[in-house]
Amino acid sequence: MKTVYQMQGYTLHLIPTKKFKTITISLRMQSPLLKETTTLRTLLTFVLIAATKQYPSTKLLASYLDENYGARLSTNVMTKGQSQIMNIYTSFVNDVYLPQKEQLLEKQIQLLSDLFFNPYIMNDAFDDTIVELKKKELKERLQVAKDDKFSYSLDKLFEYMGKDQTLGIPSTGYENEIESVSAKTLYEYFLKCIQEDEKHIYIVGDIDEEIVKIFKKYLQFPENSKDYPSAYTFTSDRNDVLEVIEKQDITQSKLNLGYRIDCNFTSDNHYAFTVFNAIFGGFSQSRLFQVVREENSLCYYVSSSYDAFNGMMLVNAGIEAADYHKTMDLITQELEKIQKGELAQHDIEIAKMMLENALRKTNDEAGSMITLTYNRDITHKQETNDEYIEKLLNVKKEDIIAVAKQVQLDTIFFLTGKDFDENN
Repeated sequence: MKTVYQMQGYTLHLIPTKKFKTITISLRMQSPLLKETTTLRTLLTFVLIAATKQYPSTKLLASYLDENYGARLSTNVMTKGQSQIMNIYTSFVNDVYLPQKEQLLEKQIQLLSDLFFNPYIMNDAFDDTIVELKKKELKERLQVAKDDKFSYSLDKLFEYMGKDQTLGIPSTGYENEIESVSAKTLYEYFLKCIQEDEKHIYIVGDIDEEIVKIFKKYLQFPENSKDYPSAYTFTSDRNDVLEVIEKQDITQSKLNLGYRIDCNFTSDNHYAFTVFNAIFGGFSQSRLFQVVREENSLCYYVSSSYDAFNGMMLVNAGIEAADYHKTMDLITQELEKIQKGELAQHDIEIAKMMLENALRKTNDEAGSMITLTYNRDITHKQETNDEYIEKLLNVKKEDIIAVAKQVQLDTIFFLTGKDFDENN
């Protein structure tokens, strides 16, 4: 069965499975991640699904979805390296599980079309009332993120580490820019997105090729052959580690470390680094968890993560302020041990098993299936899950040591209490 179709203005991807009683559609719109547009794109995801010409209020649109057996419609914005992606997501019951055919598939595709080509517009602008309401919602969302000290400290690490680079641009936009966005400006930018964004649509469920005819009938975009870059490797001219200590009225300190790694999603050593990260801090059996948390009781949580689209590695830990230097020393020591080859085959096998189990589980959730497929599509990586797993399982000890030796600490962001003394 053919699963990829080039439609007018977008690429359609079919992911047939009999696992779900629902059908899920995800429209992903990709554009370069830029300081000038990140706030506009984030606000647009709020406004886009608030109303249409036929359902000119959030309440009316919500009622329509409820009437269609509780169909879901949501949006979010994310970054993938050098790109920013708007995701318009809908899921609904497959007609075959209903007492009678309701044509829910056609209705939801038509709704997607209406969001773009029959929006609720007044005088060549989005509705002012809706835009002002969504501005308030976005501000509240950003404030919640700021109040969440884990999210806040992570954002600050990216800001300092990625200053004047893509990494430093927040996918959620800048709070101080929200108020200046007008309903007209936002609509003009929306029209630009329709024309210029690279678009992929994914549909997951018990489907066949007949569905392509329905998409052709209901959903077409302007012709577009854009191919925006996404994955890259973070680089820095910094000779010394940048250490930033910020003090607030908090009890649990947040330690965030950013590393240069010379590797990204498209690199040949991507598979070896994935295994290295799993051993170092990716799972509960990892070195950091066992040594820093379990053996030394130094943190509430600790883990490492491989950002394959920005080509960097993160370490996050929640600690007592007094344990800052000791925790830093232990994290450094565990990295150096792997770099020196102090690595048991047993640890490698456990890491591979954990990675394989995690990848197998992605087939149990439609959103995860779409994300994995999308990551490969925008990086032009022709690879199935089974092929990916096989490459992970073939990673050798010397491959892991080689990528570990490339890891260099670049930036420390430490959010701690007001009484912290950095000289102790």
